Amino acid sequence: MNNDSFTDISRENWFSRMGSSLTGIFFGIVLFIAAFPLLWWNEGHSVERYDSLNEGQELVISVSSELIDLENNGQLIHTQGLASSQDVLKDEVFNVSATAIKLVRHISMYQWNEHKTTETTEKIGGTKETKTTYTYEKEWSNHQIESSQFKRLGHTNPTLPFPYKTWKAKNVTVGHFKLNPSQINRITQKSTLSLHSFTAPKTLADKKVAIMGDHFYLGTSEGDPAIGDMKIHFQMVSPMEITVMAQQKGDSFIAYETKAGSPIDFLKSGNIEAKTLFTLAHEENTIMTWALRIAGLLLMWGGLSLILQPLAMLANVVPLLGNIVEIGTKILAFLITIPCAFITIAIAWIAYRPLLAGGLIVVSVLALIAIKLMSHKNTPKEVPVTSY
Repeated sequence: MNNDSFTDISRENWFSRMGSSLTGIFFGIVLFIAAFPLLWWNEGHSVERYDSLNEGQELVISVSSELIDLENNGQLIHTQGLASSQDVLKDEVFNVSATAIKLVRHISMYQWNEHKTTETTEKIGGTKETKTTYTYEKEWSNHQIESSQFKRLGHTNPTLPFPYKTWKAKNVTVGHFKLNPSQINRITQKSTLSLHSFTAPKTLADKKVAIMGDHFYLGTSEGDPAIGDMKIHFQMVSPMEITVMAQQKGDSFIAYETKAGSPIDFLKSGNIEAKTLFTLAHEENTIMTWALRIAGLLLMWGGLSLILQPLAMLANVVPLLGNIVEIGTKILAFLITIPCAFITIAIAWIAYRPLLAGGLIVVSVLALIAIKLMSHKNTPKEVPVTSY
């Protein structure tokens, strides 16, 4: 067998597995209970965001970024322009600099990595046998792989000496307005920085340094890398057209606090009209609402599955029977989850939007009555039989 791979076999008896499943009941209860406030909060937050966006759409005013009108202080404004900075950002280690909004150092190191594949077999009597194969391979990684956590020692990775790092300009403007730090963080459209005008240091971290295309190479040969060799490249955020919607504060911006409760503070790349910006925000709100609904449903289902898991373990003395019961418990958990989740969402809607929820209930009841009446109307009448 390859010296860089080995197989480990472990066994867990029925009593140990039953103990684990009983312990899982506690975590299942926690997950199940946690799903209810998540679903409730999500519906409230969705309504709050919806109302806030509608409120903002009624109040926003579009202004030129080339003219600051102090009479707009405290108002929700929409403006567009070129975001730029005169700040010079520099990486002192590699002597790389750029006049930019951001300068980003990316690094990858050639390291050992541990991969594992697992094969599980159920045995008569409830014992579970797990066969795990560990394989060690050399590969490039942009983060430190902790070789001390490997199952088998002997594949040691050196410490990554130069971590990922970002330098940010402190002074970024769009027209005559200054962006605040939060807005600067949200400008993320990067491009690769060419290294042709820079001179590489001769050595770093006891390794030779060479410029290879758009990156530095630390090591002897990129074609035949050794453990610990590194590749470093840089990206920058150059001046770019952006759209901002926020509250004007002097010559800068802060988040606009709406009466509905959800703040408005948008920054998007490109020139976007105010109406389009609100349309995009409504779409994002809808997507987030559904994502959290699904997350709450999965949380509830996972919790109930853990609560019912001991039933499957009781039957797992016979593997086939255990598999059948486990599938049954998951189906049962799902059937319980659906009404619990829908009722929670429905009650939340009644709490946050009573008029709309009431209207939907009335429409639903009328629809059911209409369906019932139509079914009675279309039921063929019995023809009386005449006896002779």
